[in-house]
Amino acid sequence: MTDIGAELARMRKDIERLQRAARLSYASLDDTALEVRDSSGSLRAQIGQQGDGTTAVNVVNGPPPPAPTAPIVVSVLGGVTVSWDGQFADGATMPLDWSRVEVHASPLAIYTPTAATLKATVETAQGCTVVIATPDPVYVQLVARSTSGTASPPSSTVGPVGPTAVVASDILDGIVTTVKLADAAVSAAKVAVNAVGSTALADGAVLSAKLAAAAVSVGKIADNAVTGPAIASDAVTAGKVAADAITARELAAGAVTASEIAAGSITTDKLTVVGGTNVLNDPSFEGVYAASIAAKFSQWAVQDKTFGNGSVASMKLTTDGTSMFRAVELTLLPTMAGQQIYIAVDYYASTDWAGGELNMHIRWEAEGGATLVTDKAQTRVTAPVKGAWTRIAGTYTAPAAAVRARVRIETGLVTAGSTWFDNAECRPIVPGVQIADGAITTPKIVAGAVQTAQLDALAVNASKIAAGAVTTAKLDALAVTADKIAANAITVGKLEAGSVDATALKADAITGKTITGGTITGTNINGATVTGSEVRTGTSGERILLTPTPPFPLAQRPSILLYSNAASELGPGLLNSGVTSGVPSTILGSQATATDALGRSIRTTLGLIPPNPGTHGGRFVLTTLNPSGSTTAGFVAIDGTSATDASGQAILDLVATDGATTPKTSQLSLGAGRATLLAEALDVLPPATTLSAIYLNAATGHTGSLLRLQLNGADRLNVSTAGNITTPGVLTAGNFASGSVAITPSAANKPTSVSVSGLAVQGANLRAFISIANPAPGFTATTDGITGVGFTNLTSAGLTIWATRQNTTAVTVHWLVYGHN
Repeated sequence: MTDIGAELARMRKDIERLQRAARLSYASLDDTALEVRDSSGSLRAQIGQQGDGTTAVNVVNGPPPPAPTAPIVVSVLGGVTVSWDGQFADGATMPLDWSRVEVHASPLAIYTPTAATLKATVETAQGCTVVIATPDPVYVQLVARSTSGTASPPSSTVGPVGPTAVVASDILDGIVTTVKLADAAVSAAKVAVNAVGSTALADGAVLSAKLAAAAVSVGKIADNAVTGPAIASDAVTAGKVAADAITARELAAGAVTASEIAAGSITTDKLTVVGGTNVLNDPSFEGVYAASIAAKFSQWAVQDKTFGNGSVASMKLTTDGTSMFRAVELTLLPTMAGQQIYIAVDYYASTDWAGGELNMHIRWEAEGGATLVTDKAQTRVTAPVKGAWTRIAGTYTAPAAAVRARVRIETGLVTAGSTWFDNAECRPIVPGVQIADGAITTPKIVAGAVQTAQLDALAVNASKIAAGAVTTAKLDALAVTADKIAANAITVGKLEAGSVDATALKADAITGKTITGGTITGTNINGATVTGSEVRTGTSGERILLTPTPPFPLAQRPSILLYSNAASELGPGLLNSGVTSGVPSTILGSQATATDALGRSIRTTLGLIPPNPGTHGGRFVLTTLNPSGSTTAGFVAIDGTSATDASGQAILDLVATDGATTPKTSQLSLGAGRATLLAEALDVLPPATTLSAIYLNAATGHTGSLLRLQLNGADRLNVSTAGNITTPGVLTAGNFASGSVAITPSAANKPTSVSVSGLAVQGANLRAFISIANPAPGFTATTDGITGVGFTNLTSAGLTIWATRQNTTAVTVHWLVYGHN
């Protein structure tokens, strides 16, 4: 027979041994998966065989990670850089299932991050900087993703931020060649005085249209340069020929011919623009970011706030005497094969410095983190200058398979002394800023920027010179020789009075048909009418332009345009008059300095509209926009219309509205003895004075209400001339208070009280009224009568109510307290 006690003891030992043993030590998952669920039963992970036949640890249905902190967006050439500092909004902690941060950008200020707005990702939890190529300003958001693919709420939106414009300091001397200039790009204002010499002009490049009137003076014409074919018929008049200048030997034809010359040889691959915004967060090592870097590399890095090159701090690298390389990482950038990055830094080596080298370098890494190459050839110094700040700089290109770049400063094999670094730079060279053929047009060239040294020989041909751009001041003396002038290019308008003398004429150059009679006197046009053209006081700067056809998008009616030359001016001020839909009007408008969301100019205007024939009705409209007020921006307008007949009424409207799709408008209309206000709300906010905040005084004989409030046409409050107040609702006043209390007598026929407190009744004098709710007043045969009620201790804060009854049944007492002055 089995011993039950022994069996139970054995089973207990087996259970304890199983509890102490490792779980699943010898288990396996055969063609299946192990599911991990949370406390609510939701699936969170699958370990083992997946539905598609693969084997993996698949995390699903994870909670959304917290929103990242707002991005740091900086303009660079051809785009913007976006930096994430590795932190989360409101100081949230990074979840253990964090996967990456997505960088989204859109030209819209309000948008939902989607695959269409995804521009890049940050794969490191430390944060980094990415470059987004864009020609236009964008708004940037960050979205975090967990390993299960769940997205966080988007970060705060930063923007709009656009690319940095290419300015003169970004363009190296000598890189703008013929093929980079658009036709007519070089205007007169862009060419420095005496910049164009003979060698810079292609044969036949100077045509008649390229010469300003009277641009060719005596000093610009070489001896015998002007021959017969170069002189237009009737070009040489009596006043242009010096005495005894024409002899038989000056009369010859065919002396001036043209030749072609090839364009310059410098092509696009020689052209690189280095610039853009520095992507380093703290390049002068003055702030918290530099302090965090120094803390990370505290073995040999110190943020030195006592020494810098033009700044208050620098990054100091020390040595303990051990011969080794010591590096400090400044930033981590995403990259791709072929991308170029420009880096530079100032260094200072102490006078007792001893070591192998100091440098600033880029370490290119592949997808898995393997180092491909460390570039430092241009920014490595083996014999540094000691005791003085010195700058090193270089440009490096990402090798094949590179996906990230680590920018670092470093000392190598230094055993004595200290090294300081300051004013670091890291500027990605965005491919979009390379200059395409014909991309440099006239507005892109600063006045006087094109000097003789910037032009290749024969680089300027006829197609590159705008009409009238080459004036006398742009030509060296005797720069225009016979081979540079096309046949018949020099007409009367191109010759300065007296500039053609005997030495400037070739023998036989003047034939009979080239001389005409007549006299040219004066420089003004008097007593004449100018039609079908424009009259202007200048071509640039502050000026007035009278034109029958203003430039688009201005109304096509004769106008006077007023240019202020302000930097913010997008369109001129104007005064015009015309007819629209059969109605004449005159418009006076300010300069435009902004546009609405549809690109239309915003300007303050005054429109004057006369009355219709035979009527009294005139109108004026003063608005902060165009006369019609048709725009997506908010505006303010004053619209006045006089009566259309002798007994009619005039109306004056004051309007203020916003630019929403469904605009909110406030409008005050004055007319016919009545003022009408249309608005969502009326706020009266008077200052502290002795006057009434709202004062209404009706004249004697007034029979209407003093105040009448309605909702959907139904009266809600009415104050009559007698001061009577009528309302269909409940009137609540601070001098009234009411309520009910239940008093349970402590004994039969014994007065018992209950206190009422917490009131705030207004008024200098107080009165109270009480009544009982029970139907048994006085002494009754059934001995349940209420023999008395009353009150004591009446104040603005409360009162004491008393009740006496023949028994101890509770008594309900209603009370009312009101105050008066």
